[in-house]
Amino acid sequence: MKFQQKLTVRHLRLISVLGRELSIGRCADVLHTSQSAVSRGLAEIEALLGAILFERTTRRFLPTALGQNLIWHAEQVLNQLDKAESEFNAITRGEGGTLNIGIIGAFSPRILAQATRLARCAMPKLRIRLHSNFADGLVVDLMRGRCDLLLTHLDVRQFGEDLVADVLYEEHIEVLASVRHPLARRKRVTWRDLSDDSWALTPVQTSTRRTVERNLRINADQQNPVIVETMELHHIIELVQNSGFLTAMSSHLANWFEDALGDVKKLPVIGDNVPLVMCVARLNSRKLSDLERLFVDSLKSASAVPP
Repeated sequence: MKFQQKLTVRHLRLISVLGRELSIGRCADVLHTSQSAVSRGLAEIEALLGAILFERTTRRFLPTALGQNLIWHAEQVLNQLDKAESEFNAITRGEGGTLNIGIIGAFSPRILAQATRLARCAMPKLRIRLHSNFADGLVVDLMRGRCDLLLTHLDVRQFGEDLVADVLYEEHIEVLASVRHPLARRKRVTWRDLSDDSWALTPVQTSTRRTVERNLRINADQQNPVIVETMELHHIIELVQNSGFLTAMSSHLANWFEDALGDVKKLPVIGDNVPLVMCVARLNSRKLSDLERLFVDSLKSASAVPP
């Protein structure tokens, strides 16, 4: 079967919207057409392919296994077309291309800034859009074509051959406190020493949170030390600076806050501290564009400079 000879962009758009809305009526609203037109279009596609793509009863409208597979590929094709159009228009206007980068909050600000500077030296009109999310969510964004590259510490090996990653640098988790915190004067801090304090941390989906809770549980039998949970680091830092809270974050990020603020410091915590491997990840099934290769090379160069 030759999909290129049978399926059109109109077909793929219909399948994509049906897969998202799971309703002929809602699909018709999104496409600004009638329900009968949507039904005819779906019947046409199924006749072309000789397969049922959606189960339709009076109570449910769900994709079959073949339908789910085609929905996924339709989204990939449409996302790539959207990206091609965006880059085409940008280059036509003399603006250069655009990269969509998925990034976790723990990634080094210094390395990101240095890589951006290097990339823009080579292509001054390059535009970069950063999309923040948890590591697992970023993988979904990459698989669905919402991101071109990921900056993450996720162990991409668990995804088999779908993803490929280039290692950038290693780091670990640091505990951060105000310089006025009683523990800030210690030369040695154990996890048991930290067990009675109030913590402001990122949600449980982050490796930082899991690392802190694991160490407190193992070393101090502390189950739930978190008082404030948020993804917003500026709120966390304010609590550390002025409310006596502790927090934890990646070592690059902790170094950055310590240098920039001056009134917070890393505590000399001893104990198990598993290193985190930061990497730039991409889909194995898609060749790197020139823009993507430029940014990956810039990341590697920036990561090679000692912090």
